[in-house]
Amino acid sequence: MKIILLIFCSILLFLTVTAEECKETIKIDSVTYSINKRWCGKKIGSALIPVYEDFGLIGEKFCFEGSKIYVRKKAQAAFERMAQAALKDSIKLIVKSGFRSVAYQKKLIKKRMEKGESFQYIITYVAPPGYSEHHTGLAFDLTSPKEKYSNSKAYLWLKENASKFGFIESYPKGNSSLKTWEPWHWYYKGGS
Repeated sequence: MKIILLIFCSILLFLTVTAEECKETIKIDSVTYSINKRWCGKKIGSALIPVYEDFGLIGEKFCFEGSKIYVRKKAQAAFERMAQAALKDSIKLIVKSGFRSVAYQKKLIKKRMEKGESFQYIITYVAPPGYSEHHTGLAFDLTSPKEKYSNSKAYLWLKENASKFGFIESYPKGNSSLKTWEPWHWYYKGGS
């Protein structure tokens, strides 16, 4: 009987904790928005945000439409080694986004809200300001201009080879972080 009561209490405690709302909020302009459980507890600490001296510019040949994209120098070097290796296999890795400031992330959110999307809907697909891996300077959004990224040869190549260069797919299909699948989003964990 004690075991059944203990199991019941454990289940009740689990349900109570998971049912609670996140108490984290962010402010955009003068409006305060609640963070949902998808992002709760995942705010990027200020120690993880790079300073100016940490940044490197990704080579133009690897950037979407000649963009200037900055990431941390160690991630830049690893990405360029990986992109060169991919070229040897006739695969071109193209970066569409790297480092994003909190202010830039706010602009992304505001732009979508101006089109009539709700904040809660937007953060299903876009990290709230302060919560994006892009703030670390170690995250890359890649693109394939001719096809859906999940169907591209570049994505298949990355699945087989990215870990050799210290990269992981942050939000793979079926991930447990409650984040939608982002086959284009890769994060430099190090080790190369």
